[in-house]
Order: sequence, then structure tokens, then C-alpha cells
Amino acid sequence: MGKFLSALTFFTLLLPLPVMADAVHGSIDKQVPVLLINDVYRLDNLPGVRTLRQQLEAQYGDVLMLHAGDFLFPSLLSRKFRGEQMIDLLNQLDGDPDADDPLMFVTIGNHEFDKHRLKYAAMLSSRMDGSQFEWVSSNISYKKDQAGKPMVHSGHLVPSKLIEVNGVKVGIFGLTIDSMHPAYVKSFSDPVMTARHMSGQLRSLGAEIVIALTHLTMDQDKQIHQQLGGRGPDIIFGGHEHNRQMVEVNGRFVIKADADALTAAVTLIKPGKGALPMVENRFEQIPGKLQHDPQMAARVAAWKQRFEQEFCQQRALGAECLGDVVGYAGVDLIAEELMIRRFETNVGNWIADVALQHFREKGAQISFINAGSLRINHNLAKGEAITRRHLNELFAYPNHMLVIKINGAMLQQIISRAVRQWTGNGHWLQIAGFAFRHDPYSETADQLTLLTAGGARAVDPGEEILAVTNYYLIDDKGDRDGYAMLHRDLIVDKSMERPKLRDIVIGALQSEGQEGINPQVHGRICNTQQQGSCLAVDGVK
Repeated sequence: MGKFLSALTFFTLLLPLPVMADAVHGSIDKQVPVLLINDVYRLDNLPGVRTLRQQLEAQYGDVLMLHAGDFLFPSLLSRKFRGEQMIDLLNQLDGDPDADDPLMFVTIGNHEFDKHRLKYAAMLSSRMDGSQFEWVSSNISYKKDQAGKPMVHSGHLVPSKLIEVNGVKVGIFGLTIDSMHPAYVKSFSDPVMTARHMSGQLRSLGAEIVIALTHLTMDQDKQIHQQLGGRGPDIIFGGHEHNRQMVEVNGRFVIKADADALTAAVTLIKPGKGALPMVENRFEQIPGKLQHDPQMAARVAAWKQRFEQEFCQQRALGAECLGDVVGYAGVDLIAEELMIRRFETNVGNWIADVALQHFREKGAQISFINAGSLRINHNLAKGEAITRRHLNELFAYPNHMLVIKINGAMLQQIISRAVRQWTGNGHWLQIAGFAFRHDPYSETADQLTLLTAGGARAVDPGEEILAVTNYYLIDDKGDRDGYAMLHRDLIVDKSMERPKLRDIVIGALQSEGQEGINPQVHGRICNTQQQGSCLAVDGVK
């Protein structure tokens, strides 16, 4: 991490010590060890997960291995291999690349549907067929093909599973958020209703512990426990947010780990006879703490080498073109997701600034970019070269930029959406040209301020503002990351160029030369939990 404090270390300081929940004491003779990862887009830390699983198996015997969705897409390698590389590595988490893994289960994340056209249904089925683990999915119904068969189907795709772990009967079902609607999906059933049905069904089959493996928002996960209680799952292992969390709801828990296997959740569940199970959980850091399994590490290296060779050949570039230097970091650049999805960061400021500057001559006054568009998920130390690989990892999507016309009232709606369900969500914004105050406790945003050449001033609800953003946020054919107030009719000039954000950034990096970029945190997003400068002013709301 260089000389600066990593976001992972920072977030560790905010977490409580490992929690033991003892809602109702029951029998503790048998236990179910669970190893959870979620939202893993890169291969790098999976060899460490394999090592951790081996250690747990040596200690406890059977270990239930879970992945709570988002792994086929998006990533640098998935642009070419469409998730094949991830399936290959997940297949090896049991130490046997050729045998099925009876104790590993995944659920479907929204990014498994990034390839959303009808023609990609066969690709998704193929990835499931190539898995040596099972996909549990209980609330998705697929359209039928001409033969009357679901367009996505596989022998490894099941609605639920009843297994035995160290002598304990465990029932597992899966739930997926409905934010992506691929052409081959017929419908998503309600998560709460589905959880009630599946929990009852699994208990009727003899399950002593019922686990929901979900890719939902934390609010949705908590609603399942709040509304169902004992009629729902005993515990939820989830994903979607990218930061580790352990939340208790009336004696039942929701547990999520950090994205990209920066951490894994290690949970011991001890069934209670007719009572709530006892739960112990800790978060194990993977990078830098666990020796990589050599077989898996070699496999990761092979996939990376193959990708770089094909990537560079296709573009008629040098054999190791991903290492080509594009610019330099003049200061420590903060881009880990634990920071860039929760706070104003210097990287976010700089990218929003260069996007705004590119459209200044078109009258643009502000810019905002969803943090989910910035996916490198690690920091760069001062003096470090910024390479072609860094930029291709940072921009997993095309991010075509354009100018829209909004008013002050809509900008207030936008920032209110940005701070909702804080923390760790991709809809968090990195901004330029304006400021606001963020209260994480109440999840509110106020003191909306326009930063002009003449100084900072409060934003009037009725004033028109020209804003630069990425097409994803205004494309009403997609989910827009929840920014339902935005739509394509807001585009100022539909004939105006829509450059890729990556190209804008490359040009700006190259213009800085070897001195590198030197972005700062200015106080555009004033978190009330933090000290520091604040550019937001009180005034018209």
C-alpha cells in the first residue's frame, strides 16, 4: 500500500470486534463452519481463499464454501473470457480441479446479467455447466425457448439444496436483486415471499439450519429477518454491497464480506434444538496475510498472461503492452472501493474534474460520476507509474460522457439518492463543480452548493444547471443505478460527441508528463463524521 493508510485498514478501525450472537442457547455439540466471499471480480486473492479453506478444513472438518454473487462480470479479463476464467478458479477452491465440490454454492448477482441480450442466455448456461459447484437461485424465472425449455438451464442450477455438514442438515436457497432485467429473464419473485416459502420447504425436509445466500441490498436482507422472523432463514450470507458488514435483526444475522476477497467471512453456526442458532463470526484479511496456494497462483498467472498476449496482439501493440506507462501519481491516489464508494477521494475529484473540463466549452458547470464506474479497487502510491493495465481495470465499462440539463431541485434529488444506503454502494457519486453536506447517520444530503469562478453559492431549486455525467445514469432502458429522476430527454444535444471517460483521462494524464497528477480532497462532500474543510454553504435548500 506504500506509505499511506489503506482503506481496508481504515475500515477495520470502524468495525467492532468479532461478534458472538447467543440469542437462545441450544445444543453446541455440532457446528457448521462457513467461508463466505462475495463480489469477486479479480482472480488475485482466490489462491489465498483456497489456503484459508484448507486451514479451516484442518480445524473443523467439513467447511461450507459460499459465494454471494457477482463474479462473471465486470473485470478486465471478463471482457475477453466472459467469466470462463473465474469459473476455472472457483472450481479449484476445493483443491481438485477435476472433481465436483459438494460443499460449494454460489448465487446469481446482478452482474452475472451484464450480458443481457437473448443470445447470451446460452453463454450463462454454459458457465453454469462448466461449474463444479451448484448455483442456488430461488426467485428468478426464465423465459422459455421454442422447445419449451428455460433459456437459462443447467444441471448445476437449483432452487435450493439440503446437505449435511459435520452431521448437521443445512438447507440453502438463493435470492437475487432485480436491478438488471436481461431479455431472457421472465420475472423476479418477491424476496420476502420467496424466503418464507423456501425456508418452510427446507425445514419440512429436515433442515436444522436454513441459510439464505443473497445478492440483495442490506435493506432488503434486513426486511427478510424483520418480516419473517422464525418463518424465514436462520442466517443470511449476502453480497451486493462491497464492504464487510455484520448486522443483527432480532437475534438473526446478515453477514457480508469485502469485495474482491479483500476479506472473507468465517462463521461458525451451532444449531439450537428448536431455538436460534449460536453464531460466531470474524473477518479474515486475505491479501498479505495468507500464503497463496501455489497451484491456484500458477493458474491465475496463466490466465493473466493469456489475456495480455491476446489483448496486445489484437491491438497490434507490444508483447507486454498492459505495462505501458500512461502517466504518474504525483501523490498517493486513493481508489480502493472502501473509500471511493463512501467518501470524496482525490482520484474521484480528479476524474470528475477532467470530465467537467472536457465539456467546459459546451457550457458545463458540474459533473458527477457513479463510483461503480471506477473499479480498480486499489490505491497507487506517490511516484508509481499509471499503466494501461491500471486504466483498463479502472474503467470496466465504456462510460460514454455527455451533457444534460437539470435544475437545482433535481440535483438535490440526485445527491439524496447518492447518500442513500450508505456505505459501499456503486451509486455513490464522485463530483466536481458543486458541494454538499452528507450526514451518514440520517443518510441525508443538504447545503447544496454551486462552486463557481466567483465563489461558492447556494443552489436555487429552479435554476438550470448543465451537468456532465455518464450515459449509464440517464439510460432509462437500464437500471440507472437507481437514479430514476434521470432520463435521456435531459440530453442537451443528442448530436454532441460522447467520448469515453477513459480516453478523456488518458489525454489528461499524458498532458501532465512525468511530474504526474496531484489531486486533492477539497471538501466537496462534507461528511459530518469527519473533520476537514467544507465547501458547502448554508442557504436555499
